[in-house]
Amino acid sequence: MRPYPRGQPLVVKIGGGLLREKGLDGLRQACAFAEAEAVAGGRPVLVVPGGGPFADAVRAVDDQVGLADDVAHMLALRAMDQLGVLLRGLLPAAELVTELVAPRALGVLDVAPAFADRPDVPQSWAVTSDSLAVLAAAAIGADEAVLLKPVAGVLARWPSDVGGWDPIPWDPIPTLTAAELAALQARGGGRAVDAYLPEAVERTGVIVVVRAPRTAGTGTETPTGTRISPG
Repeated sequence: MRPYPRGQPLVVKIGGGLLREKGLDGLRQACAFAEAEAVAGGRPVLVVPGGGPFADAVRAVDDQVGLADDVAHMLALRAMDQLGVLLRGLLPAAELVTELVAPRALGVLDVAPAFADRPDVPQSWAVTSDSLAVLAAAAIGADEAVLLKPVAGVLARWPSDVGGWDPIPWDPIPTLTAAELAALQARGGGRAVDAYLPEAVERTGVIVVVRAPRTAGTGTETPTGTRISPG
């Protein structure tokens, strides 16, 4: 994969699944990536928090009582901001960004106010922090968004669908177009990202990289993940 362009704003979505799967260490690894991009990359980095266990709680309430779409949407945005509180504690130099603008250096998006009253954003569980990160990237003039997750990238099949991770090697698909991702999701694959992502990529022209943060001290190469392009 080519290097990110120097000086170009970048959106980094730190997935809540990292907290669920790896605890605070997972978030720290992702925060280290965002900080490195802001410092060594010499460009503004806007961190978009995922929802993770906080969004799971909203989904559970929605399943139980059937929330109105607008109510579930707002609660889901605020669930992302709960993870944002954790991230700001791990990124003390980051500014809180309440609008869809590029930070001066490193910022954490306050999602609920930034995405309030946006009729262009579907109020559906098909739209999660994945697609919101893409829309945020387009809004601040970034041409790429990195989605950091506890998986190495987009997989052709989800391991639990075929009995677990072994013995098949679960390498991520290196590159996909938005149309290829949509077709993959229609076949039951590609579940590392939300269902709206192909449309978000086509709509905005933003390139997406789905990858895991590098684990410090492992001596392994930086993960490359899956690169998703508009076409």
